[in-house]
Amino acid sequence: MIKEVESGGFHLASDAVGMPEGSSAPVIDVPPRRTVRRAADLWRLLVSLAALVVTVLLAVATRDFSRTVQQGLVITATALPPGLRDGLVGTVQVVAALAPIAALTVWSVRRRLDPVLRVVPAAALGALAAWSLTHLALVRSRPDAWPEVLAGRDGLVRAGWPSAVYLAVCVAAVVAAGPWLGSRWRRALWSLTAACALFSVVAAAIVPLDAVAAFAVGGAAGSAVLLLAGAPADRPAARAVGDALVASGIPVATLRELPWDEQNPREGTLFRAETTAGSRLAVRVLAAEDHNRDLFHRFARRALLRHAADATAQSPLAAAEHELLMLVFAARTGARVDEPVMAYPVAGGGALVTTVDKDARALSALADEEMTDQVLIGVWKSVARLQEHRLGHRALRPEHVLVEPGGESRLSAFARAQLNAPPAVLGSDVAELLATTAVRVGPRRATACALAGLGPDLLGTALPYLQPLALMGPARRAVARYDQDRAREARKSAGRRTLRAGGRPNLLKDLAAEVETAGGAPSVRLAHLARFTWKSALGLAGAFLVLHLVLPQLANAPAAADALAEANWWWVLAVVPVTFVSQAFSTGLQWGTIPDRLTFGPTYEVQFASSFLNRITPGNVGGMALNLRYLQKAGIETGAATASVGLQSLAGAISNAVVAAVFFALAGRSHTAVAPDLPPGRTVLWGIALTLAAGGLLVLTPPGRRFLRDMVWPFLRAAGSTVAGIASQPAKVVVGVTAALGLPLIQVVGLALSLHALGGDLPVIQVGAAYMAARLIAGAAPVPGGLGALEAGLIAGLTTLGVAAGAATSAVLVYRLLTFWLNVPLGAPALGVAERRGYV
Repeated sequence: MIKEVESGGFHLASDAVGMPEGSSAPVIDVPPRRTVRRAADLWRLLVSLAALVVTVLLAVATRDFSRTVQQGLVITATALPPGLRDGLVGTVQVVAALAPIAALTVWSVRRRLDPVLRVVPAAALGALAAWSLTHLALVRSRPDAWPEVLAGRDGLVRAGWPSAVYLAVCVAAVVAAGPWLGSRWRRALWSLTAACALFSVVAAAIVPLDAVAAFAVGGAAGSAVLLLAGAPADRPAARAVGDALVASGIPVATLRELPWDEQNPREGTLFRAETTAGSRLAVRVLAAEDHNRDLFHRFARRALLRHAADATAQSPLAAAEHELLMLVFAARTGARVDEPVMAYPVAGGGALVTTVDKDARALSALADEEMTDQVLIGVWKSVARLQEHRLGHRALRPEHVLVEPGGESRLSAFARAQLNAPPAVLGSDVAELLATTAVRVGPRRATACALAGLGPDLLGTALPYLQPLALMGPARRAVARYDQDRAREARKSAGRRTLRAGGRPNLLKDLAAEVETAGGAPSVRLAHLARFTWKSALGLAGAFLVLHLVLPQLANAPAAADALAEANWWWVLAVVPVTFVSQAFSTGLQWGTIPDRLTFGPTYEVQFASSFLNRITPGNVGGMALNLRYLQKAGIETGAATASVGLQSLAGAISNAVVAAVFFALAGRSHTAVAPDLPPGRTVLWGIALTLAAGGLLVLTPPGRRFLRDMVWPFLRAAGSTVAGIASQPAKVVVGVTAALGLPLIQVVGLALSLHALGGDLPVIQVGAAYMAARLIAGAAPVPGGLGALEAGLIAGLTTLGVAAGAATSAVLVYRLLTFWLNVPLGAPALGVAERRGYV
């Protein structure tokens, strides 16, 4: 029986919970508090960065408009009475001087060290970022009348203080101190900071865009420090939870918050309670932090999936009531689930869900010998009841399956459950539990147990959804780790081996084969879940390329046609093989940067596909990503694959420098560099300062050290192993060096042949010098393949060396047509074939 409580929430009559007339305050046991990375800080960081990007774009892209608008605001401010302006400036200066002193004094008296350790780095980071921004990006968008309008307008000190940099420091400090402040103090400090910024803008002491940028920089700096160093969780205190249980009518004798290693931060805070009658309860408390995390989950799914089928985000109380009702409905289907008791609000905006507590362990915590077929079949029988009644669980993983000492199992965590669920949700539930159990017991045994509990028809519904996008994040990561471990074991057992393109172990494909074989299900295509695919992404990039890069090049089309008409066609045809030889060198470079052996055909095909992507992405980013994916799919672990792609880029840069130096030396010409805007010494100092700051944050903060331990060191070990494996094979080194040097040299040959076809007469050494100089200059242009910049550099270099302007222009157009644009009709089909064959 469900009963609505007057103060909100629902209460179920249960034999496990007594209802005496009076009860005393419960005894509360709370473990030491730990700092966490809060979703609210991540949201604030993203919003601040977005505001900062918009501000910088306004200041840079619409410089004249921004200067005009701010000029009008400054002139309006100068029309105010001088006494009023001086009073506003003086008020702001008094507050800006006294507020930090007062805050530090209070924290020192109260011995609150944690907020000080967050505020000081946040303020320093905010000052550094704000100073860089205001002196580099925003300085040219300021009105001409500023800061001359401040002459004679002083408060306690000169009118330019507090500056935008100081305002950013204050904002960063308020953000960093927020988790240790009450809601009233937070509102007061934010109101005070906003009022000071407004008064400064009104008195023309700060330019409006500078003030907006200061808030954005301060918010980003404070949020970044909180994410790195951690902050107290924004959750109700244990005392408030106990008060809520007592207020709901449950006579709680003891309340114990589970230790950190037994909590799941993504699913609320778990408590164990015992009533005065001796009944045990499991209490899960939801708060604003869970609401914020859920927003991220929904946003990510809506961005990645075409039909996410996610309900609207709910408040903590609504989410608690939803889970309670889903548990009731699930129990009515005949599935074994947690026995629900109550959903009730908690002071501070939280809510709790209470269920009957029984001795049980999560299925994921069982030892291998305890995970018997009987246990797994029992789990699948409960899942079958949910499937028959179209109740989608949407988080069906072993950690949400509880197994009692006798072997009976029950399902829990129905927070995201959905009534009348569509086939995609039901099929994804089966696929997720099948994949996560297969990680523990293997695909064949997992499929056999699922078949025994579900039957062939329900099991077959998982086939279209045995793909990574259908799985939730934890399940997807578990499957990826399982495949990586299998690939690593296969590599160790086989030593150096010839890798098969697309031959990396794939648990989801193995499961699909087992389901089709054991259940007799026909083969079906995977469901189309992704909102963005290769085709859509390439379509957007191609549209940008056509609009901004290709259309201007069409102006040269008549000249290219005339050049081809006048060219010696035998020499023009001799340029065509340059593209194919260049891809052979790219294949050799990839061979030389990986210890294992790669088959030539698929690797050669993928190089054409990579060259196509490089035509529509700057900096060869698309090609590098495709090569990384190709190596991963071939069975190379991520660290080694990333190291291989990095070595290719490094080898290419070194070979270009060596070839350029040789050609320059032989041609007897020097190459003058373009001086940057900033002095080199200052640039180096800024780079050193930023590197030291980033390193300090990584080394001194717990999240930074975890990132180093879990992400950086494994990658460095894999990269080191890759380099050592290559160094131990002289043949690999020879192939890699030859290919790296051959790539720029074959392009020089192509340019020389094109020039000869158009009647140009220039020694190959000088052609090579002109090509390498133009390539080095075009490398700084943020466009695919140096489009436009390389053509201009080549024409300028050739004409400088004595080639007629017409012949140089025609030769460059023919060369680019046959070595750059020819890769588009060749690479696009190659990409489609590589994708269909599972190479990428």
